[in-house]
Order: sequence, then structure tokens, then C-alpha cells
Amino acid sequence: MNFFLSTDLCIGVNEALSVHEHLQSLGVAKPGIIYDASLSGNLYFQDVLRNINACYANAVVYCNEFRGEPTYRHLENVSEFFRRELPDGLVAIGGGSTIDLGKGVALLLTNNVPALSLKGFPKDVSDPVPLVTVPSLLGSGSEVSYNAVFIDEEEGRKLGINSRKNFPKRSVIDPKLSMSAPMESVIASAMDSLVHCVDSFGSVRHTALSRIFSIEGFQRTFYALQQGQLDRAESRLDLALGSVCGTTALMNSGDGPTNGFAYYLGVKHQVPHGLAGAIFLKEVMRYNINKGYEKYALLNPARKEGASARESSLELLEQMDALYRQLEIPNLAPYGYGKGNVAELAAKASGALSGSFGGNPVEFNEESARAVIDALT
Repeated sequence: MNFFLSTDLCIGVNEALSVHEHLQSLGVAKPGIIYDASLSGNLYFQDVLRNINACYANAVVYCNEFRGEPTYRHLENVSEFFRRELPDGLVAIGGGSTIDLGKGVALLLTNNVPALSLKGFPKDVSDPVPLVTVPSLLGSGSEVSYNAVFIDEEEGRKLGINSRKNFPKRSVIDPKLSMSAPMESVIASAMDSLVHCVDSFGSVRHTALSRIFSIEGFQRTFYALQQGQLDRAESRLDLALGSVCGTTALMNSGDGPTNGFAYYLGVKHQVPHGLAGAIFLKEVMRYNINKGYEKYALLNPARKEGASARESSLELLEQMDALYRQLEIPNLAPYGYGKGNVAELAAKASGALSGSFGGNPVEFNEESARAVIDALT
């Protein structure tokens, strides 16, 4: 069994106000700061930025106004901006896309090569400058992972730069920073966390240790969503812990069809990744249960004593149905899919996502994809 997590975590209300102290402890003399443009009007973020600038008058600041997930071309442009200023450390403040951008820039500052040359799983790269991540949304888990997602515009595919050297040195998780985010973004990000937990739990490459994180992450996130009190800092802390657990489990196991479907739909129709995954999650689970997979019972936070694994799995599905109604998670119809083009979508998704499909706990092929998609149209 192999298990890894390489980022120091600091979690707490008001912790982001001490980002400058974390930079100092890492020996950073001139930080670069990348922040999400959506935070510009956030008064708490302004306090965070003010504290960093008070300690580092030489800080180099970049506002990321790029919409959606970053492309390799955008990464190249931002890297050139920072190469002119030569910071010796970086802070990435924002959602998963801005944090991924920070990982890419940190690596390119010490590897003077085109961004596209690092796509996939690059080897023989120099260590990046130290990176501190400060998430403003809680669910993608990008703040603690080594994966950094980027879109290759020419191929129309979501790939990335995936090197264990990408691990942030430290992640500062402060629920107050997420309080101004639109509720639909908070929910989509939390659903992304559920996808990570379920996919990693069922993955054919799971371990006993990764499953501990899958279960804990699922139950914390699921409970926070069920309660419908996401405007409370306590609920945001549950989302933060769920996010860390889900991503840690995913890194140490592997993904499944839900995450694969999300990548395909996200690029094809510019659907936020968390929402794209949410659309498919419940029906992939239902498909697996119908094929005899009953271990989802271990995820059920309300599992009744004496109930069979199948009964507990079906009960969890009922709870998921209720949650989807509560959160108004859509099906595929708003994105132009109906009974007439189910086969086309299944064929294209199967061709592009064989790796993700192979991680499913029961056999999952083009026919399986058609069954899932058919239930969503």
C-alpha cells in the first residue's frame, strides 16, 4: 500500500490574515500573488491582500480575469508576466482554476520551457518556487493536490501538468474567504468533492487507507449540503475538510466514470467542472448498484443497524435523490441532449474516457455510458 500527501495544512477562521507569516516561514523574500478577479469586491480578501502588502512592499500582484479553466496559452502569458519580475515564491488565492494557474506558473518560473511541453506527466523538471494556496471555494481540492488542469485549445481536450513537484508547500484554508462566493458556485464546488469521494471509494485502485478519506470526505460534505446552512462558517469548515479528504483519496486511488463524464461535458459545453460531475454522479451510482455493487452502503451516514448492504445503498440513493431536488441539480436536457443523441454522446465519451471508465468497480463500457446518459435525458 502506498499513500501520500505533501502539503502542510493550516485550517481556521481568520487564518488567511496570516498568509504573510506563512510566506516568511518558507523563506520567501519577494512573493508573487495571483488572485481571482471575482474576489476584487470581497472586503475580507482586501484585508488579506493588505496584510501581505504591508509585509512585502515588493510583492508582484496579478489579477486573474480569465473565465473558465485556464488554457496552456493563458498559462504561458501569465508566466511571462512573472518571469519579468522574478518572485521567489507564489501565493494563489481563488478557486481551483486560479490555484492550478499558480501551480503552473510556479513550475515555469524555474523551467524556462513552453507550457505545452509540460503537458501530461512531465519528468526531469526542476523544483518550482514555493507555492502557498488559499482557496476561496471549497470542493475542487486543488489546494492540496499535485494535479493542475489546463485545456489544450487545439485538441479541445482538458489535460494538465501533473507532477508531484506541483504540490503546494502550504495551504491556508479560511472559510471566511469563501463567504462572498455565489451560492451556485459553492454548491457546484461541494458536488465536485462528492464526486471525488465516490469515484475514489469505488475505484479498482482504492486502498483501505484511501477509503477512510473517501468515507469521511463524503459524509462531511453530504451532511453540510443536506443541512442547507452553507452561509455558516461551521458548514464551510465541513466543506473544507470534505474537499481535502476527497482529493487526498482521489490522488491515492484513481477516478471513475463520473469524473470522466465531467471532463467531457465541461470542455464540450463550458459547464463548471463540479456541476458537470454532479449531473452524472447519482446515475453512475445507480447503475453500479443495479449491477450488484453494494459497498456504497459504507458511505451512508444514516445506515441502519441490521440493514443489508443493498438496502443501505438504495437508502443512500434515496437521500441523493432528495438532495438533488433540494439543490436543483439539472439533467442533460439544458445542454442539448435528448433521446435522439444519447448514442452519439455515449460513443464519444467512451472513446475519450476509457481510462476513467476502467476505474469503475463494475465493468463500464459504451453500453453502460448509454444507460447512464439515457437516464439523464
